[in-house]
Amino acid sequence: EESLITLRFRIDGVLHPAATLSPSTYVEILSHIKLLSQMKLNVTREAQDGRFTLILPDVSFEVRSSVIPSGFGETMVLRLLDPHSLFISFEELGLREDDVSTLREELKRPNGMILVTGPTGSGKTTTLYAFLASIKSPELKMLTLENPIEYHLEGVQQTQVDPTEGYSFAEGLKAILRQDPDVILIGEIRDLQTADTALNASLTGHLVFSTLHTNDAAGALPRLIDLGVQPSLLAPALNLIVAQRLVRRLCENCKTPVSLTDAVRDQARDFIKALPKNVLRETFSTPVFYEARGCSACGELGYRGRIGLFEFLKLTPHFDKLLHSEGFSEPDILEAAREQGFVTMQEDGILKALHGQTSLSEVERATGPIDWKRSLKTKKA
Repeated sequence: EESLITLRFRIDGVLHPAATLSPSTYVEILSHIKLLSQMKLNVTREAQDGRFTLILPDVSFEVRSSVIPSGFGETMVLRLLDPHSLFISFEELGLREDDVSTLREELKRPNGMILVTGPTGSGKTTTLYAFLASIKSPELKMLTLENPIEYHLEGVQQTQVDPTEGYSFAEGLKAILRQDPDVILIGEIRDLQTADTALNASLTGHLVFSTLHTNDAAGALPRLIDLGVQPSLLAPALNLIVAQRLVRRLCENCKTPVSLTDAVRDQARDFIKALPKNVLRETFSTPVFYEARGCSACGELGYRGRIGLFEFLKLTPHFDKLLHSEGFSEPDILEAAREQGFVTMQEDGILKALHGQTSLSEVERATGPIDWKRSLKTKKA
C-alpha cells in the first residue's frame, strides 16, 4: 500500500501477516538487502534477482532475493534455502512403504528416466535431490543441469543454465552428455529438444531425473506428446512418473480427533476396503480423522512442517501398447494404472489423514474436494 508496508511470512506454504512497516523503514531494509544481494541500488523500475548467505550462531541459510517494481514502489521477496532439508529420507518425504519399495527398485536400474511432476513449490527439487543422495557413490558420475543451482551437493557435479547467453537446458544437456555421466538430473523439461535428448539419453545407458509441470502423473504422457515427443519413445524410456503436492503436517502435541457423521465414517470404511492390495496398511477398525487446534509448540497454527502427497505411475509393457493406440486419453492411462494398483494423490492424502499425519481440509486444499464415490467407483472399475 502507499502508506503502509505489510510483512508476511509463508509458513509451510500458507501466508501469515507478521508486521507492518513504515515506508521509510522499509526503504532502509530494502536498500540493505539489495546491497547484500549485489543488486543495483539505483535501479528501481526493473526486476532484479540476487542471493546472499545468512550466518547465524547455530546454522546458516542461503537467501534468494527477488525485487520487482510495483505501483507503490519495489516489492521484495526473500526465500530461505535450508541445506539441512536435503538430508531427508524417503519416509520423511511422506512416501508409503509400497512406494518406497517401487522407488528403490527403479533407482537400481542403470538407465531410464524418472519424472517428477507438480506445480511450482510442490517439493520437486527436494525429491530429486533425495533421489541423488540415495544412490550417490564414488563409482557413479553424477551431473546436474539446473536453473539456478539452489543447493550444493557433495560428490555431484552441478552446472547451471544461462538462457541470456544462449545456454539453455537443451544446449546444456548436449554438453553434459559429452562429460561421460552415469546419472543426469535436468531441472526441468520445457521443450521438444530437451525432452527428446533426455529420453534418448535414458535409452543409451544413462539414468535421468527431471521435472515436468502437470497436474498429475497421468497428465505427463499427453504433455510430452503435446511437446512433440514420439509416443513410441515414452514406454521404453520412462521408468516411473511421480506426481506430488505438499500439505501441512498436524502438530502431534495438539491435534484433535474430529467427530464424524455416520455417512462419512461409512465412506471411510468403504475407502479402506477398496484400497489396492499393494498398499501396505494397518487395519482401521474405526476410522479417525484429526484437525488442527493450535498450541505453544506450533505457534498456535496447529501444524508443524509439511509432508508430501504422492502418486506413482510405473510404465509397464502394458503402456507401450496403449501409447501406440490412436486417440488414447488421460482416463485411459488412469484406467490402465488402476489395474496395477495405482493410488492417486488425493487417496494418498486420505491415508495420511487416517494416520493422523494431516487433516482432510489440507488434503482438499492440495487436491480439491474429496469425492468418495468417484474414488471408490474408479478403484473398482
